Amino acid sequence: MQIQILKINGTAKELYPLVGPLVMNPEVLKYNNRYPFKTGKNFEWYIAVNEANDETVGFIPLEYKSHETSINNYYVQQEGHNEILNRLIEAVWQNMTKDMPQLTALVQTRHAALFKEQGFTTTKEWKLYLKMQKTK
Repeated sequence: MQIQILKINGTAKELYPLVGPLVMNPEVLKYNNRYPFKTGKNFEWYIAVNEANDETVGFIPLEYKSHETSINNYYVQQEGHNEILNRLIEAVWQNMTKDMPQLTALVQTRHAALFKEQGFTTTKEWKLYLKMQKTK
């Protein structure tokens, strides 16, 4: 599967056709532990698109805050899951600059190993999530 990663502002009109069908899908919300996705002017979305059919296969919304840059919701389809999620995390990291606050992520426990491979360490644990920060 050839994947293209798009970076789109959180209020851009082209964002909604790409992620709308997913963020309103009950199965995608279940993947996200029934927590709704949100966006705004302080968000940038990294969207994985299958080049063969222009279908969105995953996304990571990144929120810029004064004290941290935060991944707090994400979705990736089942087929090619780990590869797509890795590509999205790499794209986020490649776009970080030295003047940006620390990159943190609220990670589903089932993805902890994958984020650890990407250089994140755990700073707090809950039942369904871990708070992790990028350390390398």
